[in-house]
Amino acid sequence: MRKMHVAIKIVKSVGRYRKAAHSEIQVLEHLNTLDPSSTFRCVQMLEWFEHHGHVCIVFELLGLSTYEFIKENSFLPFSIELIRKMAFQICQSINFLHHNKLTHTDLKPENILFVESDYIVKYNCKMRRDERTLKNSDIKVVDFGSATYDNEHHSTLVSTRHYRAPEVILALGWSQPCDVWSIGCILIEYYLGFTVFQTHDSKEHLAMMERILGPLPVHMIKKSRNLCIVMIKTMRIFLISSARC
Repeated sequence: MRKMHVAIKIVKSVGRYRKAAHSEIQVLEHLNTLDPSSTFRCVQMLEWFEHHGHVCIVFELLGLSTYEFIKENSFLPFSIELIRKMAFQICQSINFLHHNKLTHTDLKPENILFVESDYIVKYNCKMRRDERTLKNSDIKVVDFGSATYDNEHHSTLVSTRHYRAPEVILALGWSQPCDVWSIGCILIEYYLGFTVFQTHDSKEHLAMMERILGPLPVHMIKKSRNLCIVMIKTMRIFLISSARC
């Protein structure tokens, strides 16, 4: 038997967590069948088992997440060259998921892992400090616990706050484009070294989007089921009453 290092995800012995874990296992088994050589850079599940009520999922061992690497590098942004390489791989991976009628729904820097996170230290003259430069730019997408097939029930609220698409915030329903929005948020974070939408309030979040990207489409605002918003402009929210409010 060949010895190897692995990563094991141990799930809480609670009903809803166990159910979610088995759902993730089904997705991972499907992805392993579709892409046994991991050409499309989804993390590979090696096996799973149960131990004293805990679902344990065994994965290939990877390096740091892209978030952890930036954090340990004093939040210095990645180089444009590295971002291009990572962007191609992320888009290739998510396109593979979408082609197979699957939406990840929780893309964020914490769920993009480097295959290896070995680095060399170089002095950054502009920043006047040492910085870490990766030796290998290969990445993999992880955490399929919230992944949803097109024909499955779609929860109203998905994605981690900072990477959540406007249609999700407005409760308009969502599909694969919500992953594309998350990718955009991830890439700009790689470029800047920090999260663009640093808020935990939905109305402020939408206002920040408008501040950066311009007005939200009127048809989206009119169709919103959970926010009675008529205009969002440079961080000011104007609310009007409606039959529901």
